[in-house]
Amino acid sequence: MVVVFDLDGTLIDSSRALLEAHSVAWSGMGLERPPAEAILELVGLPLIDTMRTLAPKQDPAVLAEAYSKAYVRTSALHETLFAGVADLLARPFRAAVATGKSQRGAERAVEQSGLGERFEIVLGGNSVPRPKPYPDMLDAIKRATGTDDLVMIGDTTYDLEMAHAAGVKAIGVAWGHHSVERLSAWAPVVHSVAELQDRLGV
Repeated sequence: MVVVFDLDGTLIDSSRALLEAHSVAWSGMGLERPPAEAILELVGLPLIDTMRTLAPKQDPAVLAEAYSKAYVRTSALHETLFAGVADLLARPFRAAVATGKSQRGAERAVEQSGLGERFEIVLGGNSVPRPKPYPDMLDAIKRATGTDDLVMIGDTTYDLEMAHAAGVKAIGVAWGHHSVERLSAWAPVVHSVAELQDRLGV
């Protein structure tokens, strides 16, 4: 079995970094930042789609570039692993990452968190033709790891929908960006990292 993790809201507490980077990006263009709830609701989707949804009248590429530059700075200050994650990942099991971050952003986040050697493969949303909630990232991980026995761990319905589309198991985590009610429509939900470890049997 290969355990596939999302990053933001699942392994990494990045909400403050995300919101501060959005503030910088929007204010730099003379625009008011959307409400935090609207931004965090879209975490996990490709950045260009997020900006297109938040500001349909603006150029999403320009906003995305401004955000990306700001996020490099804010992530270094405010990205942290959720409590218990480091201990879980110290256990001996196969692991991979499938995130809505760009490939460059995913690799930077993994390295910044001290997990650079932990995962067999790290995939960002722009590393495949169709990102979440399509199955492409999980299909690529199946090929890279040589097994169809995956379980996807994520905090949003986008993660769980991706798992469903790829025909693999999934577990939702209650400490991220989507409600337990929404997640439980797609997969069982755990409420702590310790519960997740028990569910995985690692």
